[in-house]
Amino acid sequence: MKIGIPRALLYYFHHDLWLNFFKNLNIETIVSPETNKAIVEMGVNNSIDEACFSSKIFIGHVGYLQDKCNVVFVPRIENTGIREEYCTRIFGVYDLVRNTFPNVKCLHADVNYLYGKSEPGAFIEIGEALGKDKSESLEAYNNALLTANSIKEAKILQQEKLLNSNGTKILIFAHAYNSYDAAVGKEITDFFIDNNIKVAYADVINEKEAQLLTQKSYGKRIYCRVTAQQIGGIKKYKDNVDGIVIISTFPCGPDAIFSELLIRQIKDKPILNIVIDELDSKAGIQTRMESFIDIINNREVKH
Repeated sequence: MKIGIPRALLYYFHHDLWLNFFKNLNIETIVSPETNKAIVEMGVNNSIDEACFSSKIFIGHVGYLQDKCNVVFVPRIENTGIREEYCTRIFGVYDLVRNTFPNVKCLHADVNYLYGKSEPGAFIEIGEALGKDKSESLEAYNNALLTANSIKEAKILQQEKLLNSNGTKILIFAHAYNSYDAAVGKEITDFFIDNNIKVAYADVINEKEAQLLTQKSYGKRIYCRVTAQQIGGIKKYKDNVDGIVIISTFPCGPDAIFSELLIRQIKDKPILNIVIDELDSKAGIQTRMESFIDIINNREVKH
């Protein structure tokens, strides 16, 4: 048994948990490579035009894995509680995969706390599908969760140390699957790093702390779980950076709303808003980033 894991969408939130869970069960996994031109083309060719670029990338990764493993891991996470919803594109990808690649076998489980489907229960269901008993699966999950939480805490401490250091710093406001994907945000962040700009991420924050910060500013009206976490990161870190870069993919509706919200509310920091699709010119984006760096540098000189 070899399980294929697409390096897209939920992977960037949960890969430490997933990979350690399968490792604890002695199940072999194969993760698709970083997004490349061939994967993008496969995703675009197998998706409807109205799909966001991030979900097209996911379909491309599934296409890459389809003949390289026994099953592809495609869980569905709809929510983690009241007002903690995931994007419909994210919890719809299982159905997209089944219809796009009917010959691909999927390893699947649902997480929907409003319907009594918890994350531990989903991993027990996954373990049972792999021939493991309940206690073995639950132990593998609990140990994987401890590992994943330790990795997250270390990242938070490392970022806080970076934000308290000298030098020019920017904060990235983007979903993790955009920030770290090679075809979306990675080239952008690499460009800033190559130009001696330190990069921090709004999503690298304790989730409970982020939730409290978001509710304090906006109440409980923001029910998109991932966006609420990022907004909490903006609230915590914005005073420690020299500029904010928003990265989203076309045509993401929630990102369009919250990007505009941030741009209107944050008046004391330069903001660069980058929206990417499969047709974007790298040269054009680079020119905008160069101008943004000039703006930051000019502000520092004036101060």
